[in-house]
Amino acid sequence: MLDLAGILFSSVMILMVIVRAVQLDRIQPWFQTVKRKDGPAASSKRVWQRQN
Repeated sequence: MLDLAGILFSSVMILMVIVRAVQLDRIQPWFQTVKRKDGPAASSKRVWQRQN
């Protein structure tokens, strides 16, 4: 019985975290969109420096 209560409690807590994460994602996204430049990157820059 104690095992079942522990599994049920942890499952409910996981669902609460997922629901709260979805709610907060609508308000404040956890990522930023990358704004790309229209023109081609300079050939003198390396690949990892072109994104800035």
